[in-house]
Amino acid sequence: MKRRNAFSVVVLMIALLGVAVVDEAWATRTLLTPLTVKGPFPGTVSAGDLSVTALDSVDNTNGNYWLGNGRDLMVIENPTAGAITVTLTSIADQFGRKGDITAYSIPATSGHMFFWFGSLIGWAQDAQGTIYLDASATGLKVKILRLP
Repeated sequence: MKRRNAFSVVVLMIALLGVAVVDEAWATRTLLTPLTVKGPFPGTVSAGDLSVTALDSVDNTNGNYWLGNGRDLMVIENPTAGAITVTLTSIADQFGRKGDITAYSIPATSGHMFFWFGSLIGWAQDAQGTIYLDASATGLKVKILRLP
């Protein structure tokens, strides 16, 4: 009888683990689209060409991502009444080093964070250059500025 109960427990644990893995796979990160900045030789500049569009909302439930190119400046603003943390997930570089930025606190009421992705080494999650951004709470605003 004990063997049967142990087997049932193992089966239940495997089933629950499978549900957890499937649930994680269904979570879809929200895409951020970088804004390409003009310069240094922009040609003809029309009204609005040098304006930065409204900042995007950070998805603290599913996380965000964008396809980096090694010329991206991430700008985050915290307009909320409380500090919010962000995490940038790295991957091991060719020497096995990781450099996650974990739970970096952005102060309340117009606190800002800037990070320059001058290289995708250690940051790109895949061959397409996917970069991950996660936040601890709702309310952060972000813009990815792509430099020429």
